[in-house]
Amino acid sequence: METKRFIILILLSHLVLFYSIFDVYFTSPINHGMPVHRSTQSPRAKRLVLFVADGLRADKLFQQLNNTPYLNSIIQNRTSLSGISHTRVPTESRPGHVAIISGFYEDVSAVTRGWKENPVEFDSIFNRSTYTFGFGSPDIVPMFKRGQSYEHFYIECYGADNEEFGNERAHELDLWVERQFEKFLLNNTLKNELHKDKIIFFFHLIGIDTNGHSYKPWSNIYMKNIHIVDGIIQRLENLIENYYKYDQKTTYVFTSDHGMTDWGSHGAGDDTETLTPLIIWGSGIRSSRHTDVHIEQADLCPLMSYFLGLDYSINSVGRLPIDYLLPVDEDLLQAYLQNARQLLEQVHKQYDLLKQRLLFFKSYDLNEEKFFKRMETVEGYMNLYQIRDDIKDFMHRVALASHYYHTYRRFLLSILIIVGFLTSICTILYQLNPMKPLSSSIALLCKIISIFIFILLIIEQSPWTHLLYPALVCIHIWLSANFAINWIRQKVFSQIKYISFWLNLFMIGIFLQTYILPFFYRWTMSIGVFLLFIDAIRRWQGSLLHDRRRLAYGILLLIILIFPFLPTVGTIKITLSWCTVLSGIITLILHYLYFKSDSQQLYIYYIQRICLILAIIDNYFVHNLSIRSPLIHILSWILLIISCFLPFFSLSIYRLKRLIIIFTSILTIYILLSTQYESLFVLFLCLLMLTWIITYEQQQQQENIRLFTFQSLLFIFLAFFGTGNFASINSFDPSIVYCFLTIFNPFLMGFVIIFKYILPILIVTCATAYIIKNPDMIKNFRLYTLIICDLLALELFFFIKTEGSWLDIGESISRYVILMAMIVILIAFHFLASLLLRKELYLPK
Repeated sequence: METKRFIILILLSHLVLFYSIFDVYFTSPINHGMPVHRSTQSPRAKRLVLFVADGLRADKLFQQLNNTPYLNSIIQNRTSLSGISHTRVPTESRPGHVAIISGFYEDVSAVTRGWKENPVEFDSIFNRSTYTFGFGSPDIVPMFKRGQSYEHFYIECYGADNEEFGNERAHELDLWVERQFEKFLLNNTLKNELHKDKIIFFFHLIGIDTNGHSYKPWSNIYMKNIHIVDGIIQRLENLIENYYKYDQKTTYVFTSDHGMTDWGSHGAGDDTETLTPLIIWGSGIRSSRHTDVHIEQADLCPLMSYFLGLDYSINSVGRLPIDYLLPVDEDLLQAYLQNARQLLEQVHKQYDLLKQRLLFFKSYDLNEEKFFKRMETVEGYMNLYQIRDDIKDFMHRVALASHYYHTYRRFLLSILIIVGFLTSICTILYQLNPMKPLSSSIALLCKIISIFIFILLIIEQSPWTHLLYPALVCIHIWLSANFAINWIRQKVFSQIKYISFWLNLFMIGIFLQTYILPFFYRWTMSIGVFLLFIDAIRRWQGSLLHDRRRLAYGILLLIILIFPFLPTVGTIKITLSWCTVLSGIITLILHYLYFKSDSQQLYIYYIQRICLILAIIDNYFVHNLSIRSPLIHILSWILLIISCFLPFFSLSIYRLKRLIIIFTSILTIYILLSTQYESLFVLFLCLLMLTWIITYEQQQQQENIRLFTFQSLLFIFLAFFGTGNFASINSFDPSIVYCFLTIFNPFLMGFVIIFKYILPILIVTCATAYIIKNPDMIKNFRLYTLIICDLLALELFFFIKTEGSWLDIGESISRYVILMAMIVILIAFHFLASLLLRKELYLPK
């Protein structure tokens, strides 16, 4: 196959395999057209007030109640429910609010499709209310202003530019919400709507989240903001009670969308992120106070619907927390049964959709007719609590049925993805051994089966993305099936009886595990580095002092294997700006010493040193002096752009000098993005790559390309895991981007953070591109890299979990997604590295 066609095919194949995880695990649970069911005919309140304190941890509220005297007085002295609301991964603002207000856990891929306004139409309690009044963040409140709710949803939001990280007065945004609501009550044209039944007030308070990111949850500023929110809630309640003349018809719900780690991040499944506070008081809480409430976050949606007597949201998977709504009576049981009917409607919809298009389909036996018949007669029950337990058991079976239908095609898709990996590897092997294979009847059978599955999915009107997987398998089988059968016969069946075959297979497996383990235990990265150090000792010739280059290489290996044992960047409570300054000064000194006698490209060297000095000053001002002005942001972006393009203006004939200029540019950018010790790691990584290049070029005979590939890939994983395990998004720290922006912009912030994480990989790929110059060697190196990465991704695919804690499930999926993303990045970076080392730009005369 031609090289260009092969590259396009492999790239498209990996993009399909990368996307496959979203079809298998991240499919949207939303359906439309289900009948609605009224929660109750006897509402417990006329209006409901929902307070969401963004980013508030449960322990910071309940363990320090003296900081919140008003909420504490509610818990201690009033009829109320207080306790924990359990969130799910990802613990982000958008999924958390969707769970509270709409009652379902949105698929993770929806986060990438927009924050400010959800592109997917879903039902919510705002839709079902008579009127909703929302005040708060422009990123959250307008998200629910769609579809049915558009005409009866009044919102007021501050400007997006006001959401500034690093500003210790973020609580002003919460005070703005209070002031705007007070003005709204005094000067509004919606008095008729305000006096209707079934209305909702929604107050989104973002200050705690912003201060948590900037100053961490253990800071005085974070605790001060909680105290301020306590006062805001008291004053807002007084405003509402005064307006309605204390009619005792208002229910108040106070909670949070997610928590926050000690290092100021959220997104994963740590208890500090998934345990959020919940306090409910006012009309509708009939029994004495409960102080140990534990409910799922999505259960808040049907609970709020019940208080107001609304129709249950049709997409909600929440269950009415009946155990905390004592005493149990017939009206409450009827609301609980209606909740079960609403959940069952979603199962019926899933069943109908699958039944209509699948040729072979097996339904889930719920015995619903028997259950509802028993509910109609209510005979044989001793008391109302037995009926409650029966309904609860039926709801559990409905949830199992919903999961069964939602994942009905998961097994077939998983098989196709696994076969897609294997056939893709066969095509790569065929490219490595371009021999003419003999035709095989087994290969013909494989082609027929793959075509049959493709036709079956077309007949079943499967989503077009599902057709990509059998199509991928068909293409690869058509290209390499004959080769694969012959290769297995020659390389496997003929050698399987020898011990050497099994020994080699065992060694390959051990090698692969050294790359898999860092995804689970970051410190294991040091094992592979230590093995390289042992190999370096084996290669030393004569006295260590005489072989200075190899000695430097060995010392740098010992230094850099320390970093995987250090805490993940972002999890350290303090900012280690001295590390950043130190790395910048060392880089500046080394740069000067190396180029001081070179007079050919002086303007390049001077510009690079100036950029480096400005980057050090910039970082010091931002992280040590807390100066975050627009001028600093503009300067940072200018330095970023100059550093990206400066290497292209240096002479490519001096390859080592060009490489050092590239490394210095990367270090300059990295200094702008550093908050702790990571810039020191990147500095030592650059020095290690330079000594690796020199020692490798000194070797008299060419290394085995397979061993070189393993070594290069080990350095790539070291670059990836050296300062943190990116397989967990839990290490996210927004202070990384403070040199570039402090206004909340999730996509731009995400781009800058990902850019930071992949820059060290570019260092290794540039060093690799520098070493291998022979075109055939380059080709084989890239092909072997692809094979190893595919085998790793295939192994991680088997580690994906669908049961257990949400942390385990989320991390298992993220490992696979990140490795597949790394494969695509490596393909792109190998070409980018070649471009950086060869391409020249010229300034106009």
